Amino acid sequence: CASFFSLFCRCRTRTVRNMPERISIAEFVTLTNEDIASPASCSFPLKMNDCRNTVAALEESLDMDQSTLQRMKKLMKAIHSSGLSHVESKDQYIEVLENLGNSHLSQDNNEVSTGFLNLAVFTREVTALLKNLIQNLNNIMSFPLENVLKGELRDGRQELKKQIEKSWKDYEIKVTKLEKERREKAKQLGVIRTEVSAAEIAEEMEKERRTLQLQMCEYFIKTQEVKLRQGPDLLQSLIKYFQAQLK
Repeated sequence: CASFFSLFCRCRTRTVRNMPERISIAEFVTLTNEDIASPASCSFPLKMNDCRNTVAALEESLDMDQSTLQRMKKLMKAIHSSGLSHVESKDQYIEVLENLGNSHLSQDNNEVSTGFLNLAVFTREVTALLKNLIQNLNNIMSFPLENVLKGELRDGRQELKKQIEKSWKDYEIKVTKLEKERREKAKQLGVIRTEVSAAEIAEEMEKERRTLQLQMCEYFIKTQEVKLRQGPDLLQSLIKYFQAQLK
């Protein structure tokens, strides 16, 4: 057991190390504020790739959630459809009970007639509750699911992702160009430079960083809105439907 646990821990550690670094919203806000206050000494440029990894990871997670919610929507629709079909069959069953009751009544079998008719009444009451439950399912769940699965939310988020990806690539290209220019200028002065510090190009790249930071802020706001809808809001609707079943 001990050796298995040790092997499990080593595998888990290796997996964690291989995962791309990400950045939290709190860390992003802190680094952005530091960058605004002191661009030359801030470590935000070193976290640029983490921003990109974070967006990619969020998109993958949200796409998986969308697929799951699409499946939930189909299941809810199937439950609603089968429920209505069940209610319709129950109504026909009630009609049969009433016909049998009336038939026995015409034959002076009063006790048997009363049994069929009473059973029809009780079944109708239970069926009415079921019908109300099925209607609640549609009324309570349809709007929240549609609200979560709105195409405009996904499209807006993915458009922001494209903008971030473009800004990141533009930033990378310009940094590479500036580094090359610095090395060439140093070479002309007889100095060989293998690296250019981030502080040297921080001020020249400030506009590009601000663009990316703004886009990241907009993206985080959009993803938080999606998470709110498919998290607490959807859960509240599911609880409301569950409570409706207990009434």
